[in-house]
Amino acid sequence: MKSRLIGVALVSAFSLPLCVGAAFEGRINATVTRGGQTETFFYVASTNLLLIERGESDRPYPRNIVNLDTGELTLVFPHNRSYVRLQPAAQNAAAIPPGFPAIPAMPPAAGPQNIGPTNLPGMPAMPQMPNPPPMPPGVGPQAPLAAMPAMPNMPARSGMPLTPPMPMMMPPMMTEKMELKATTDTTNLLGCVCTRYELKQRGEVMEIWATDKLLAFEPYLQNQPHRFGPRMIEEQWGELLRARKLFPLLSVLKFEAFPPPARPSGTNSLSQASAVPRDMPERYRFEIKSIMPEKNTDETLFQPPPDYQEIQPLPF
Repeated sequence: MKSRLIGVALVSAFSLPLCVGAAFEGRINATVTRGGQTETFFYVASTNLLLIERGESDRPYPRNIVNLDTGELTLVFPHNRSYVRLQPAAQNAAAIPPGFPAIPAMPPAAGPQNIGPTNLPGMPAMPQMPNPPPMPPGVGPQAPLAAMPAMPNMPARSGMPLTPPMPMMMPPMMTEKMELKATTDTTNLLGCVCTRYELKQRGEVMEIWATDKLLAFEPYLQNQPHRFGPRMIEEQWGELLRARKLFPLLSVLKFEAFPPPARPSGTNSLSQASAVPRDMPERYRFEIKSIMPEKNTDETLFQPPPDYQEIQPLPF
């Protein structure tokens, strides 16, 4: 009887939902598939710290240590025994890097403006052209040509208003703002109730199944991120989820489906299968493989090794 109770307790413990709304502590294993290659990632979360590591051992990959309270990110580089601390970047940072001149402001009034008389000298008069010599006898017209009138003098520029040159306008760097849109679709993945979200940009759509019962998502960084210039959708989706305190369990990126071909008028030559949109292959997939709640007491996991040297962040 006692062994039976123990067995029921073990089954109940393993059948508990993994997403209970409290601060998550434990391990999460994920994979990213793109270009036919699969990458493995390990998330280790404590009360206020998060460690993200690559699972591959073909080369020394950097480790990401995130302070969940302040947003500070520490990149630890094993290949040269160094680390760098990065403060959370401001949202919608300026597209112009530091050191570049700012675009000049427009004048108070656009178009020509009277700036008063100038001291520019007038244009000199054009000299009169002499009459051409008469043609030899028997060649061409023999009547004398009339004298060519003199060119009129150009009016002097003194006292005339000048049109100042218009300032050169530099077009701003165009960036397409993405919006994380929630749908009414829900499902259960690995014991977590997830809502389906969508992101669209430049003909691509990302479908994201995410929950608010784990922790705010942190994307893995291989190097220090750039703070300006256009970025692809898979480089931005993690920031949008983090801002909403969501964690994805499945995300799929693909080009939007082609619309169905037009059916010729008065014919039934197209089959029913060709009347639906043609789907596109996946270009990027992020998927959680396992979630294991547990307490983490090893504080050395969330610190750079003591013999590593701290370096300064890049200027931009």
